[in-house]
Amino acid sequence: MKIAVIYTKREEMAESYHEDWEGRDTNDDAESVMKALKELGHEVKVYYVDLDLFESLKRDKKDIDMVFNMCDDGFYSDPELEPHVPAMLDILEIPYTGGDYLTLALTLRKAMVKKILIYHDLPTPRFKLFETGDESFDMGFPLIVKPALEDASIGIKDESVVYDEEKLRERVKYVIKEYEQPALVEEFIDGREFNVGVIGDNEILPLSEITFDGLPADKPKIVNYDAKWKEDSIDYKETRRSCPAKVDEILGNKLRELALKAGSLFGCRDYFRVDFRVRGDEPFILEVNQSPDISEDAGLFAMAQAKGYSYKDLIDKIITNVMKREKDDSPE
Repeated sequence: MKIAVIYTKREEMAESYHEDWEGRDTNDDAESVMKALKELGHEVKVYYVDLDLFESLKRDKKDIDMVFNMCDDGFYSDPELEPHVPAMLDILEIPYTGGDYLTLALTLRKAMVKKILIYHDLPTPRFKLFETGDESFDMGFPLIVKPALEDASIGIKDESVVYDEEKLRERVKYVIKEYEQPALVEEFIDGREFNVGVIGDNEILPLSEITFDGLPADKPKIVNYDAKWKEDSIDYKETRRSCPAKVDEILGNKLRELALKAGSLFGCRDYFRVDFRVRGDEPFILEVNQSPDISEDAGLFAMAQAKGYSYKDLIDKIITNVMKREKDDSPE
């Protein structure tokens, strides 16, 4: 097949965004996907996310069988514009991997995700969205403060976990000013953390647990920004992945069932991840991620490896599901 890979040049984003760039600053994930697609025998063409993207795809439409959509950064580092890429592809009637406009638009907004989960009786920590930092609240401490529209642990620091009102308001106002978006304040679930990965046609991968045993006692047990991106930090070195996770059958089944329900609720497809915290034996959904990191050193592939899949197998399962969906949706 002729597969177009769409992604943002992250090096340019890092240069143009701000001095303290947060997030991945290379396109190693896209490079891994392109390599796998070529090894699978597909013809690959690259398109960058810029203002010429629509016209370029429209011009070349006849030579594109499918798009592998890797635009998880939005246009020019604006995550709110991430859903616009699948919207373009829908207009052009080009099949693509991952969620459609509505799925990405919903899952991007953490507070909206939680409202929908609560409406459908799916467990998630209590929360409040702060627009100014002066709002009243009725939750007990500890709490965790997050930017409302970011992913990849951007904006998550040790200071994000707060234990009194003074620190809460200080952190909320910092997030609103620094990230130019509302702050999501959540009940902090001090317990085990799990990732559930789903690929293809709702195939659940082995569960993965994030462990914090090596962290100093005075550090909060969270996957903060340093744990994901700063390889020389103690957070990165001591925040570890255990896959397959050691979990009893009852809890494991709860996590799998909730992950599939949440994915279905938001229309997730091809590959996605649902993150949990567990207090005792009670799971809480933290996040529904339609576009998790798909690089070779990321959690989703680690889960696939635990099931015996190579990286090529993972990519093949994703594109095979797109083809199946297109076949099922095509008129007889």
